[in-house]
Amino acid sequence: MTASTVKEEQLYFLFRSLKSGSESINILVTGKTGVGKSSLINAIVGEILAKEGKSLGGVTREITCHEGKVNHIKFEVWDSPGLQDITEDDGEITKKITQTLRQHCSHLHLFLYCIRMDRDRVEVSELKSIQQ
Repeated sequence: MTASTVKEEQLYFLFRSLKSGSESINILVTGKTGVGKSSLINAIVGEILAKEGKSLGGVTREITCHEGKVNHIKFEVWDSPGLQDITEDDGEITKKITQTLRQHCSHLHLFLYCIRMDRDRVEVSELKSIQQ
């Protein structure tokens, strides 16, 4: 059996699990404080579930799961506190994210790291956060 055959079988199993409703697509949204993570989540889910706002220390304080369904496929979008925030250390935030996801998700399907749209490049500090 080749590696591509194994991947095809895994994708087929995942697709069947998703269509049957026995599994959800798990998406983590993270990034710096104030870049619009919660706004992106509301756009993905299609309704206002994640609290949005402008605050010096960020709005989202806990890792929060927002559930939805598109074409009978369930998904869970995980909102996280902003990184590089003045109120909490990135290492502590990353640790909380990891612990929460390990408790509630069998695995992560998609990792979205949000950056400001008015920037034309990724900062070194953002790359370090992604690597954590």
